[in-house]
Amino acid sequence: MDPIVGIDLGTTNSLVGVFADGKPQLIANPHGSYLTPSIVGVLDDGQVIVGAPAKEYRVTRPERCTWAFKRWMGSDRKVEFGDKTFTAPELSSLVLRSLKADAEAHLGKPVSDAVITVPAYFNDHQRKATKRAGELAGLKVRRIINEPTAAALTYGFHDRGAEKKLIVIDLGGGTFDVTLMEISDGTLEIVSTSGESFLGGEDFTDRLVATVLKTIGQQLEIAEVRTPLLVSRLRQECDVAKCRFKDQPEAFVRVPADNGEINDQSRKVKVTR
Repeated sequence: MDPIVGIDLGTTNSLVGVFADGKPQLIANPHGSYLTPSIVGVLDDGQVIVGAPAKEYRVTRPERCTWAFKRWMGSDRKVEFGDKTFTAPELSSLVLRSLKADAEAHLGKPVSDAVITVPAYFNDHQRKATKRAGELAGLKVRRIINEPTAAALTYGFHDRGAEKKLIVIDLGGGTFDVTLMEISDGTLEIVSTSGESFLGGEDFTDRLVATVLKTIGQQLEIAEVRTPLLVSRLRQECDVAKCRFKDQPEAFVRVPADNGEINDQSRKVKVTR
C-alpha cells in the first residue's frame, strides 16, 4: 500500500509526517529540522527557493520573498517577482512540493497521497484553495481535516469508550483558534469554533520589531519602506529573542544599521516576556 502522508500547512512553518509502527512520525527535512518555513523566494535568475534557504534570503532580499500567504487562501491576491506571478495556492504548492520530496527521501518511495489540515474556521473557498495547492504539488488530497480534530486524534481523544467535551486551543504562527469539541460513540464533532486569523507568532514578532524601532524613533510601516534591510534583519533578531522567552523572561535585541549589518558596536535593546 502506498504511503499517505499527513501535512500541517502552516502560516509560519509546515510539517509532514507518516503513520508508522502504530503512531504518527514526523519527517525531517534535509536541514535536520521537522519545521520547514512557509517562505518562498525568487532569486535574480528566476530560481525559486523554499523553506530555510528562503528564510535566510529574506534577511538580505526581503523584496524577493513572500511569507504568511496562508492568510490569502481563498482570495484573489497575487504577488509578483519580476516576470513571475504567484497566487496563494501556487505558493503553498511550492511548500507542499518540498515536503513531498522530504517524505519521499525518508520513505524511499514515491508519495502521491496526502491529508492536509486547515483551521476549523476555513470556509469552502479556502478549503478548495488548499486542495488545489496539493494538486499543484502532485498530491492526491485524500482529505482536508480540521486542525483541532487532528490534534484531538493525535493525543488520543478518539477513544471509543469516551464521552466528553474538550477545548482545543491552537496558537499558531498566524492564527489563534479555540474549538469546542464533543466526543460521543467514537466520533469527534466540532460544536463551535472561533478565533482571530491575524493573531499568532508572526504578529508577536512584528510587535517586538515595532517596539524596538520605537526606541530609535522609527515606525514600522515607514521603516519597511525606507530601510527594508534594517527591518528584515531586525525581524530575524526579534524572532530569535521571542524564542528565547520560553526559557528566560528577557532577551536583548541587536539593532542593525540601515544596510542591515550588525557588529559589536550595534545598539542592544532589552525586551521582556
